[in-house]
Amino acid sequence: VKGLLRIAEQQQLMMGANRDFRLAEEGPEEMRAIARGINALAQQRDELLRDVSQQIDAAKRNVEQEKERLAALMSELTQSVVVCNLDGRILLYNNQARQQFRMLSDAPMVADGGELIGLGRSIYAAFDRNLVAHALETLQHRQSRDAAVAHFVTTSRSGQLLRVQMSPVWSRHGEQASAQVEGDGRVMTGFILMLDNITRHVENEARRDQMLHTLTEGSRAALANVRAAAEMLDFPDLDEAMHARFLTVIRDEVKA
Repeated sequence: VKGLLRIAEQQQLMMGANRDFRLAEEGPEEMRAIARGINALAQQRDELLRDVSQQIDAAKRNVEQEKERLAALMSELTQSVVVCNLDGRILLYNNQARQQFRMLSDAPMVADGGELIGLGRSIYAAFDRNLVAHALETLQHRQSRDAAVAHFVTTSRSGQLLRVQMSPVWSRHGEQASAQVEGDGRVMTGFILMLDNITRHVENEARRDQMLHTLTEGSRAALANVRAAAEMLDFPDLDEAMHARFLTVIRDEVKA
């Protein structure tokens, strides 16, 4: 009995504080057989743990390589891209997005947009939560499509007008509590935002419309005068003085 108790104590030591510890094969043959069996199980456990550790290290290296490739790809994009999880936490963004958020900042010279964008920060600091939630619902309704996207336009606190395209991030694995599962087993683990600052574009469109309106309204009176003068020239009893006067009107209005 004392030998069995000693084996039990040593087994606890082997499982906890000292994994490299092994039982001494002593005592009757039955006791030595138990010690050999426990030592064999401990050796098998250590080999399995080493194998798992190697697999974890290899998976980490693969993940790091994929992150580096993705970061390199995003850095080459000319469009602003922000990747978030379903809670709206920013996981990844490119330099163009950082510059975009700097323009959206209330104090770009002080915070450089850092109060709006950063790893772990909430995207809701820049965008209205209801807009993002509505876009996510739209993606859920279109989840059967491979190219499901949602669009919305929003105004920043600094008055900038942004057009946003949202795309889902799908995965085959994920925690059910923080991911939305599609019918074919895919898991929506986050979303990608592609941003376009259309403030200048809208301003240019407004100026163009105003110029067209001004040109149209300004030309209408001149065209009416030209038409009236041309109609007057058709009268057969028009004297030379009036004829010359109407020709002058036509030339002046066309020049104008």
